[in-house]
Amino acid sequence: MDRRYHNPLETLSHRLHVMGNVLGFLCCAWIAVVGTTLMSEINADSVGNHRSPAMVERMKECDGPFAQRFACTDDILLRGERGGASEVFLRLLATLMLPATAWSMWRAVVEKTDRLCRH
Repeated sequence: MDRRYHNPLETLSHRLHVMGNVLGFLCCAWIAVVGTTLMSEINADSVGNHRSPAMVERMKECDGPFAQRFACTDDILLRGERGGASEVFLRLLATLMLPATAWSMWRAVVEKTDRLCRH
C-alpha cells in the first residue's frame, strides 16, 4: 500500500498500541522491583506482630490478674496489627499507584485515538 494514502491516525494508533505494550511491561517491572523492595524492607517490629521483640517487651509490662493481663496484651496486639496493616497497605499503595495511574491515562489516550480512527 502506498504511504501517501495511509491514514495518519491509523499509523498513530498502531504506534500507540505498540508503546502500550512497552508501558505494560514497564508497569509490571515497576511492580515487581519496587514491590519486592518495599515489602522486603518490612521487619517484624514495623508490622507489630506477636513475635516481634518490641511487642514481646511491651506485653511483658502487662501485670495484674489474668483478665487485666489479657486485656492489656490484647490491646497492645491490636494496636500493633492496625499499625502493621496500615504500613503494608501504604507500601502496596506506593507500589501500585504510579503504574495504575500511568496505565489508566494511557488507555484513555489510546481509546480516544481509536475512536478518532473509526469516525
